[in-house]
Amino acid sequence: MRSDSPPLRRPTLEWFAVTLFCVLLAALSAVEGWLWRIDQSIYDGILSSWPRPVSTDVAVISIDDASLSRIGPWPWSRRVHAALIDRAHSAGSSAIVLDILLDAPSRDDPGADAALAQAIRNHGQVILPLAQAVTGAVLSGETLPLAPFTEAAAALGHSQTEFDPDGIARSVYLWEGFGGAHHPQLALALLRLVEPQAARNFPPPAPESGADQQQWQRADWLRIPFAGPPGTYPHYSYQAVLNGDVPASELRGKILLVGATATGMGDAVPTPTSGLSRPMPGIEVQANVFDALRHNAGVHPLSPWIAAAVASTLVVVLMLTLLYAEARTGLVATFVLASTALVVAAIGLLWGSVWFGPAPAVLGCMLAYPLWSWRRLESAQRYLDAELLALGREGTPLGLPIDEFGRRTADPLEQRIRIVRQAAQHQRDVRRFISDTLEHLPIGVVVIDQLDRVILHNERARHLLRAFRSDALLAALRGLPWPSYLPMRDGLPDLSGFSGTRQFELSPDKKRYLLVSVADLFSESSGKPGRVIGLADVTAMHEAQRSREDTMHFLSHDLRAPLASILTLIDGYRDEPALQAEQIPRIARYARSALDLADGLFRLVRAEGSDPKDFVELDLAGLVDSAADEVWPQAHARGIRISVDTHDAEREEAIVRGDFSLLRRAVINLMTNAIKYGDANSNVGVSLAAEGPDWVIRVRDQGAGIPADALPRLFRRFSRIVGEGRDRPSGVGLGLVIVKTVAERHGGNVVVNSEPGVGSTFELRLPLRNHLSPPTVA
Repeated sequence: MRSDSPPLRRPTLEWFAVTLFCVLLAALSAVEGWLWRIDQSIYDGILSSWPRPVSTDVAVISIDDASLSRIGPWPWSRRVHAALIDRAHSAGSSAIVLDILLDAPSRDDPGADAALAQAIRNHGQVILPLAQAVTGAVLSGETLPLAPFTEAAAALGHSQTEFDPDGIARSVYLWEGFGGAHHPQLALALLRLVEPQAARNFPPPAPESGADQQQWQRADWLRIPFAGPPGTYPHYSYQAVLNGDVPASELRGKILLVGATATGMGDAVPTPTSGLSRPMPGIEVQANVFDALRHNAGVHPLSPWIAAAVASTLVVVLMLTLLYAEARTGLVATFVLASTALVVAAIGLLWGSVWFGPAPAVLGCMLAYPLWSWRRLESAQRYLDAELLALGREGTPLGLPIDEFGRRTADPLEQRIRIVRQAAQHQRDVRRFISDTLEHLPIGVVVIDQLDRVILHNERARHLLRAFRSDALLAALRGLPWPSYLPMRDGLPDLSGFSGTRQFELSPDKKRYLLVSVADLFSESSGKPGRVIGLADVTAMHEAQRSREDTMHFLSHDLRAPLASILTLIDGYRDEPALQAEQIPRIARYARSALDLADGLFRLVRAEGSDPKDFVELDLAGLVDSAADEVWPQAHARGIRISVDTHDAEREEAIVRGDFSLLRRAVINLMTNAIKYGDANSNVGVSLAAEGPDWVIRVRDQGAGIPADALPRLFRRFSRIVGEGRDRPSGVGLGLVIVKTVAERHGGNVVVNSEPGVGSTFELRLPLRNHLSPPTVA
C-alpha cells in the first residue's frame, strides 16, 4: 500500500498547483486590469453587434456639408441661428441644444447677437454649451457664452467627452467645472430641463472641502451605452429645416440637438460603435448620453474583486471537469466555459447594464487545459515507464513476435505507447476472437454470471428468444416452459452441483421447438455458480418428422389403395377374359390415381428442393399462354371457356428469374382447380398484370366458392375441400401446396379471395425485382 500512495497523491497535488496558478492569474488580471485592451475590444464588439432602440422624440439638426454649400462658409451670421430657433419654436419643438460656442460678440453685425438672444429667450427651452479655457497648454478657467446668451438660455452644460487610453470615447463625467464640479453635462442639463423627475437620479455632487479652486474638477463618471453607429438617430439638414423643407409635424414635440457634422468641423470622436474610420459627431454623442440618462441605463463596470471571483469560479469549474472527464470532454468544456464568460459579459452589458470584463476568465480557461494536459502527459509517461518495466520482467506478450516488440522509434513516448499498445492489442484480439466465435455459432449461447446478470450472448440466442437486451434475454429464459419436475433457482433450472450438461426440449409458443442445454460455471472466488445456456432450434426437425409421418400415412393409404384395387380386379377376373376387358377403364382409373399421387409428391419434393441460384430469366406472358394451352382439353370437356389477358405484359416485358417448369406447373395447378371447382359452361379468367412491386398472375373461376372456415386448410398437404352437394374431387390434395412452395421459393406468395356462390380468385404474386438478382434464401 505504501508503494502505491505517491502515484495516487501526485496527480492530485499537481491538479491543485495548476488550479491555483490559473486562478491567481485570472484574479490578478481582473483586479489589476492587465487585459483591459482586450476587454475594451470585446466591449466595443458587443455594443456594435446589438443596437439599442432610441428615443423617437430626439432628432439631430446637422450643420452638414450641404448646409455650408447653401448658406455659406462658417461662421454664419447669428441671425441664421435665430431664424432656425424661431422656426423650431413655431413648429412646437420641445427643447433645443445649440451646441455652438457663443463666447465672442458678432463683429460684422452687432444686432445679430441681440436677435439670437431674443430668439433663445422667446423659445425658452434652449441649452447652450460652455468649454474649458486654455492658456497655452494649461487649463485656466471656463469659457461661457456671452452674458446676453447666458441670461436668455434655459441652462448651460459642458460637452466634454472622456477618451480611454486606446483613444476611444466611451464615457463622460456628469458634472465638471473649474474650481468645482458645478456644471452639468450638456445632456444632463437637457434632462433636468425636460424631465426633472428623471434628473433627480443624478444630483449635483457635494462640494469637496479643500479642493483646489484653480483646477478643473470632475464628478460622477458615466460609461455610455451607445445605441448604434453614427446615423442611428434621425438627422435633419440645417438648411432643410431653415428653408422649411422639413414639415413642422416632424419637429413638433421633438428635442432638437443642433451641432456640426460637416467634414473638418465639430468635435467628432471615435466611439465603440463607430470605429476609427467613421467618427461620431459630438452632437450625436450627446444624444446617446441623453438617452442613457433618460432611461437610467448607464453601464456600470463590475467591481474588480467580483470580476476576479467570477473568473476564478469558471477556472475552478473547468479544472474540476478536467480532473474527472476525458480529454475530449475537457477540450469541449474549455471552449464552453470560455464562451460562457463572453456570453455572461454580453448579457450583463445588453440586459443588465453591467460590464464584466471576460478576458481574465478566458485567459485562465485557455491556460488551464494545456497546463493540465501537460501534467497528465507526464503522469502517462511515468505510468508507461512502470508498465514497461513490468513487461520487461514478464517477457514478450503471448503471440507478439520479438522483432516487432523490440523495434524502436525516435520518439521515446511513441516507443512506450507502441509497446503497451501491442500488448493490449494482443488481449483485445483474444477477446475479439472469443466474441466473434461466439457470435457466429450456429446455436444460441447465453452466459449468466454469479449475480444473475447476462454477460455474454450471441445473435442466434437473441433471435431464438426474440429479445435484444440483456435484461430481456434473462426474462425470456425465465419465461420458457421448463418441465415442472425440475428444481428451479432464480427462474432457471437448478442443477444442484451436477457437473455435466442437461438438455430439455421446450416449446415457447406451440409453433417453435427449442433444444435447451444448461450447465453450471464454477468460480473459485464465488460459491454460487454461474450458468451457460445453449439454444438450438429443432422446429425444422419436428416439421420434417410430421411431414414424413403425413406422407407415410397417405402413401400407405392413398397409394396402396388403388394398387390393391388393380391387383384385385386382375386376380378376380383372371379366368374370364371378357369380363377382364370390361374392367380395363376401372384399372386405368386406379393406375392414374396412383400415378397422380406419385407425380404430386415428386413435384412437391422438386419444388421444395429448388435452388434460386439455378433460376434463369423467363417470360411470364409466354408461360401463362403455355399453361392455358395445357389445360384447354380439360376445360373443353366441361364446356368452360378460358380467357387470357396479358396486355400489361405486352406494354412492359414480364421478365423474372425463376424455374420455368415449376412456375408453369403452379399456374397449371391454379387453372386445373378453377376448371375442377368451377361451374360447367362457365368462364375461367387468367390475367397477368404489374401491381406495385409485383407481377400478379390472377385466376378467377365461377364456381360455388370456398367457405370461410375452409380457407386456412387450403394450402395444407393432402387437404381437399368438399363442398356441400358436390362429389368428392379427384386429386391427392398437393396441388395448392405445390403452388405455395413454388411461390415462396421465388420470393412471392399466394393469395386467395373467395365468396360463396360467386367464385374464387387465386393470385400468384412474384416480385418485380426477381429479374435483377436471384433472391437470397436462408
